[in-house]
Amino acid sequence: MSTGENARPAGALHADAGSLAAAVAAAGGVHVALVADGSVDDWHRTVESAAPASPARSHLVSVDETVRGGAVSTRGGTPSATGRPVGDGIVLAAVEAPIPEPVDYLRATLSEAVGDDADGGSVVLDDPGALLPDGADPGTVATDLVTVADSFGVELHAAVAGDDGALSGLARHLPGSDGAADRALADRLVPYLRETDPTNFGYLRRHWREARRGLTEVDMTYPRSKQVHAALPDPESTPRTLGATLRALVTVGALGVWGDTVAANRYDLTGYDPARVDAVGEAVEALDD
Repeated sequence: MSTGENARPAGALHADAGSLAAAVAAAGGVHVALVADGSVDDWHRTVESAAPASPARSHLVSVDETVRGGAVSTRGGTPSATGRPVGDGIVLAAVEAPIPEPVDYLRATLSEAVGDDADGGSVVLDDPGALLPDGADPGTVATDLVTVADSFGVELHAAVAGDDGALSGLARHLPGSDGAADRALADRLVPYLRETDPTNFGYLRRHWREARRGLTEVDMTYPRSKQVHAALPDPESTPRTLGATLRALVTVGALGVWGDTVAANRYDLTGYDPARVDAVGEAVEALDD
């Protein structure tokens, strides 16, 4: 999803490893992977089999709660991003999970891997939640990870896996790669919304169809909720309850917010896709009462 004044960071959320690997192969350039769900060897083979062309260089980091041998401990601060070259443009590293400062670690890793390379590339997080230290705000960490990747000119791709709060944060900036990803994300984040914000979940359950119509009809790129409401011919909702529904759509990754403001939210429709709202609606309807 868009972040408003800044261009939408490149990348996507993916339902499976095959889709992730295909995105890496398409991006080319330099590839950085933080691998928590499986081994770096398996991930490298998956990328190699995704397309005839492989990334020019790969920096593969094993993120594990019980790293051994030459792995870098994270206790006491941000670990070193220095890896071990093993040939064919591949560098291997290991880091203990959770990473105390995941944003700083990604920045350092990209600095080593990308350097002055201007050919772009990709970052993959196969389990975003594995990066989160205790007490960290998952939405803030997710936003900062996207920002760091974008600052190095590389795409950020992540699996729909791990911590739901981190997924919600990533989904505010990154689209689903396809319909399967949209459905997987909705299936994860609608129950998350129900648990963490039952009030707005209730409004979403009641008004999601009306919100979809309003977002389609409103003739503005960055409307407020009252302007979306005004676009509806005979609304059941009020501006307040529709606003709560729109905020719920932000939480579940179906709608972006324009910039940071202390006033009423302006919703960013530059990357709005009604299909994502449909996936959310299907997930809502599928829930047991």
